[in-house]
This record gives sequence, structure tokens and C-alpha cells, in this order.
Amino acid sequence: MKKETIEIYSTARDNGVVRMPSSHYLGSVIQGDSLFLLHGEAIDMIEELKHNPGSDSFYRAFRMAQNLEERLNHYIKTCQDNDIELSFDIVCSVEDYRELLYDE
Repeated sequence: MKKETIEIYSTARDNGVVRMPSSHYLGSVIQGDSLFLLHGEAIDMIEELKHNPGSDSFYRAFRMAQNLEERLNHYIKTCQDNDIELSFDIVCSVEDYRELLYDE
């Protein structure tokens, strides 16, 4: 763990706004459990759209879930690396739906 000073513009729960030391742009902070829930909702959308995998909607839902899952995996690994216990685990992954993509 590294300690640095960051600029905090909002401390709203699940909607904090910060600027990291090396960034020009502000960032949005979301708690891990909320990230986990967003990922689950994206997976649910893929499940509903899986019968039409060639559709633009399926592809966009897949990409959204994939991006959320990458962030969630980074969050989980960071917690594990720092001996922080988690109350959740990814049960369903975008990888379960990858074979439905036509162009990959």
C-alpha cells in the first residue's frame, strides 16, 4: 500500500469524486460491493439477450459487463493482495458468454 495525497471534490457515498496526483481528469469512486452489483446487472442483461447474440444490444451489454468485470477483478485482486476480506465472489463471468460473440 502506498499513501498519497489526493484531491477530494465530493465524499458522497458510492459517488465520490477525486483527482489522483498524476491525473488531469477527475475520477469517480464507487465501492466494491456496488461495482459487484453493477456487474451482476450487466450479466443479467447478457443472459436476457443471449438468444440474439448477433445483435448490437448483446454486443454492447457484453462489452459493458466485460469492462465492469475487469474493474471488479482488479478490485478483488487488490483486496486479496492487502489481506482485505471480501463478502462476495464472481459466480458468473462474461467468459461464460464469449462463445456467443461472432467476431471473436
